[in-house]
Amino acid sequence: MWDCFIVKNMVLTARGIVMQVKEKYRLMTVCLLIILLIAGCTSQSEQLPASLCEQPVGKCDISNLSIENYFVKGTNIQSFDRVPSRALVVGENEIEAMLELGLEKHIVMAIVTNGRKFDMKEKNTVKLAALPKKDRAYLNVEYITALKPNLIIAQQDKFVRNQLRDTDYWNERGIHTFVPFNTNTPSKHLHSETIENEMQFIQGLGKIFRVEERAEQIVEETYDTIEDIRNKYRSEPPSKVMFVEFLSSLISYDSTKLAGNMAIRIGAKVPETSPVIGFEQLIQENPDVLFVVCSHADYGDCITKITENPALQQLKCVKENRVYSIPLRFTYAASVRTSDGLRYMAQCIYAR
Repeated sequence: MWDCFIVKNMVLTARGIVMQVKEKYRLMTVCLLIILLIAGCTSQSEQLPASLCEQPVGKCDISNLSIENYFVKGTNIQSFDRVPSRALVVGENEIEAMLELGLEKHIVMAIVTNGRKFDMKEKNTVKLAALPKKDRAYLNVEYITALKPNLIIAQQDKFVRNQLRDTDYWNERGIHTFVPFNTNTPSKHLHSETIENEMQFIQGLGKIFRVEERAEQIVEETYDTIEDIRNKYRSEPPSKVMFVEFLSSLISYDSTKLAGNMAIRIGAKVPETSPVIGFEQLIQENPDVLFVVCSHADYGDCITKITENPALQQLKCVKENRVYSIPLRFTYAASVRTSDGLRYMAQCIYAR
């Protein structure tokens, strides 16, 4: 009897030991799996955007534009329940907006569209050098599809048949689009362009990528720049200012365009003109200050088409040497460079 009791206890003890060993191995296995998962996510994050290892975030709805063949069809409301991890970004100003928001790890490809050297902020130039890049020759549906982006950021003129088709094409395939609001065609005045639209673009990026705090900081800095300029030159009489660009015709960026709106906000007078003007209308307006937008390889030299034209020597701005070149990055979809553009304009408008 006593022997049976001893044997029974020995069996129970052995079973307990076995169960403890099994439990230890089970815990070790679980811990090992957790370590492997963390290591795998960390390893991937070195090559891919950090958001690939993130959980889905709360849904946010973004109001943007529906574009077809360069034209605005209407409002495009898109829902984002994840931070985009493979953003295709087209255009230098749009790329710099992402870099300024600290979102370089979310860019799967940057498409640079300007052949000449593009002057970004120094810190963003360094970041740009490390990005995967292609030129605009790669801006076609086949190549873009192969990249498998989950967001396309591009100006309105890129959504045309031989490049990105239209926003619906991508949205119907589960790929979000986000278009800067002030990228209407220069040769038409279809929609009013404002600084507020530029700030809305920045705020939209902030919401999409969940970096609202940094986006709001840029917005506040922009409005602070306007206030600082207005306070500094409050006693100065307003100058009549015009912006033109030599494309296939002479284009006027008047008070309905972003450049004109920026100048007005810092105290200038900007007339409303036809989108395409001739030298006769320029002479008739006779501005105090004339900015020539330079977006091509002749940057800085484009003002000679005004200053060395015999027919324009009687312009007040020519006689007083107040014709200035201004880079396109300050006047068209300026985004995070809006403050720089405002300061540059003020420097020229209030030069004495």
